[in-house]
Amino acid sequence: MRARWLGWGLLFAERAWKHAEVVRFFRRPVPQAATSPELISILQPVLSGDPTMAASLERTLAMRTRYPFEVIWLADDHDSAAQVICRDLAARYPHRATRLVCVAPPGPRENPKLVKVIAGAALAHGDVLCILDDDTRLPDGGLEQLIPSLALPGVGLAFGLPYYESFSTLWSSLTSLFVNGNSLTTYLPYLRLSEPFTINGMLYALRRDVYDRIGGFQAIIGMAADDFAAGHLLRQHGYRLAQTPLRHGISTSVRTYADYARLMHRWLLFPRESVLRQLSPRERGIIIVLGLLPALIPLALLARLLLWPSRRAAALTAAYFAYDVAMLAHFNRAYLRRSTPVWALWLRPVAQALTGIQVIAALLAPQRMMWRGKVMRIERGGGFTYEAAAHDISERSPS
Repeated sequence: MRARWLGWGLLFAERAWKHAEVVRFFRRPVPQAATSPELISILQPVLSGDPTMAASLERTLAMRTRYPFEVIWLADDHDSAAQVICRDLAARYPHRATRLVCVAPPGPRENPKLVKVIAGAALAHGDVLCILDDDTRLPDGGLEQLIPSLALPGVGLAFGLPYYESFSTLWSSLTSLFVNGNSLTTYLPYLRLSEPFTINGMLYALRRDVYDRIGGFQAIIGMAADDFAAGHLLRQHGYRLAQTPLRHGISTSVRTYADYARLMHRWLLFPRESVLRQLSPRERGIIIVLGLLPALIPLALLARLLLWPSRRAAALTAAYFAYDVAMLAHFNRAYLRRSTPVWALWLRPVAQALTGIQVIAALLAPQRMMWRGKVMRIERGGGFTYEAAAHDISERSPS
């Protein structure tokens, strides 16, 4: 009996500790840089297909910031729909420095996003490079929370914290709840134990001189998980990664269960074949103890309740889920700009249980996934090959 209560105590302690660590992180002052960049080059790979992409691109152009910036859109040379959107926005915001670059298709073992980023960096004029996904929305003053960290000793790359704003469909809602419920508790608590060893690739920045010093991103062009690969490359060259308090919204439409399942599978498969194979044993242990095992707890609690039902187990399981919903509600109000509607908070236990199933599936599934209309095989260490075309590459899957 004592061991059983100890187990329940540890489950609640894990939630409470992560809750406290998130609050503690946001109480830290934002670093203040002695000097400001002369120009920030925002490199934005674009791919048409999502109905909210134009609004996301426009948000960057309308952003209020004291830093001068240019925007370089990087579109596939055959993606006429994306090119039309970019040209229309450039015409509507003539006071902004924008440029549209059409990029040839990547090679069979080249990451399409990195191909575009490399092409954009070659044309950028800024002394800071900011890589921004086309579904990511920079808030007013967001750069002021991101860029100063690049001046900290030893820092080579700074990145933010994503949250999702899409709740138009059930599958968009479940995707958003996965991110909004896990982003802060994934990226922040482990900072108590370690320097950052991976990044959120939806938005990050590095100084131009650092990019040139590491030889650009050509060395990682064959890696599937470009975000982890970029962070790992910086660390290999002796640079630190800086987690900043910048929170940025993501808008992506997930229309069907198939889209949702593919997206979750990709997110969970990438760490298995890249992150976990290239980190130190201590860093792998941190991911397993603070990330992987807690992701399985909600599913395990529901399974236990079904197999060995009791009033006590039902009450404690309900209390565990209630605390998690309350924690998300707090984060949503205090840090995530109320991006999650109140009604959607109650879907959080469903999203948690599904995450457990998806984690198990990703651990056991073959190293294959659907990406940009092709079947991709993920190799040990994070490389990839395309196996066969499934449908036209211009059909965008959620990123």
